[in-house]
Amino acid sequence: MGFFGTEASWVADVTLIAQTAGLIILFLGWKYAKTKNFLKHDITAKTSVLLGGLSFIWMGFSLVSNLASFISTTLMGILIFSHMIIGLLALFMGLFLVLGEIKKTRMFMIITFSSWIAAMFLGIILYYLLFM
Repeated sequence: MGFFGTEASWVADVTLIAQTAGLIILFLGWKYAKTKNFLKHDITAKTSVLLGGLSFIWMGFSLVSNLASFISTTLMGILIFSHMIIGLLALFMGLFLVLGEIKKTRMFMIITFSSWIAAMFLGIILYYLLFM
């Protein structure tokens, strides 16, 4: 039982906290970009990607060990697979942006930001369905 009082493990709860913090920091980075404070924008983006990467590694062990059971045509299987694919897209695009591997254009940043929000939304739905 996790520390939110649900059936989730503490690992799932820590991941939810890290991802929520990362998304809040990413929103803060968006605010900094809007006000043209690009140094703070860069720091917040790198912090979000770091939190996302750490939580992916944290949950990656359960992902790899249960991957075969995630792939199914049930609603839950589709939600899990969609969350995984969209989350990986967001994480790797964010990583490539902060490392300078892809051009830092508004379009790529919007796609990354939107993917991150979609993955977070799906993750919250999954958390609710699995543990509440």
